[in-house]
Amino acid sequence: MKFGELVPATFIKKGNRFTAGVYLESGGATTAYIPTTGRLTGALRPGCRVWLEAAENPDRKTPYTLVLSELVGGGLCSVNAYMANWLFKEAMALGALEAFPYPMVEAEVPYGRSRLDFRLSDGEAVCWVEVKSVTYAEDGVGMFPDAPTGRGRKHLGELAKLAAEGHRASAVFIAQREDARRFVPFERIDPDFAAELRRVSGLGVEVHAFRCAVSTEEVVIAEEIVVEWS
Repeated sequence: MKFGELVPATFIKKGNRFTAGVYLESGGATTAYIPTTGRLTGALRPGCRVWLEAAENPDRKTPYTLVLSELVGGGLCSVNAYMANWLFKEAMALGALEAFPYPMVEAEVPYGRSRLDFRLSDGEAVCWVEVKSVTYAEDGVGMFPDAPTGRGRKHLGELAKLAAEGHRASAVFIAQREDARRFVPFERIDPDFAAELRRVSGLGVEVHAFRCAVSTEEVVIAEEIVVEWS
């Protein structure tokens, strides 16, 4: 995913769950929308450099959207949780994901009481996919979630039902930062999600993780990384 013109700034602090106070490098304090339901504790800290995108609607309460943050050890993190789905879809269109060799990609497909992110198909061969955005990492280990997620557990349960019906089903974790070299569920933050991920893995749900290459020009999925359980 390529970016348009980004505006550099300094992160001051969160206003609430979805807004941040920032100071533009060109001068002046303003607010930015944070496009994620997570806490971003591994990506945002007071005083860190960030990059913003100007809102298309000039009347929006938050004139900017937070796009990237500079990490403590260097490198960048894409903080837009929704981008994980866009990255997956883009990589599928390019045929860049060996684990998913399907030409047909459908998004937001109803199943049960949920909408799962993707249904991939090649003739009668079908694979259901739920994508999660990873923004937290410790010592090269990407972790999800960074906040408890009942919705995430519900989606894992839906994938398990599909696997029980004989379908291929996969939970995909996309680390939008370059320093994540392997992935584990973030048990310290949400032990119930970690337990559910282990459970559904034992029932046939595949678990895949990828890391991204991130710059101020673009974010792309770079490679698949190892999934571990602790």
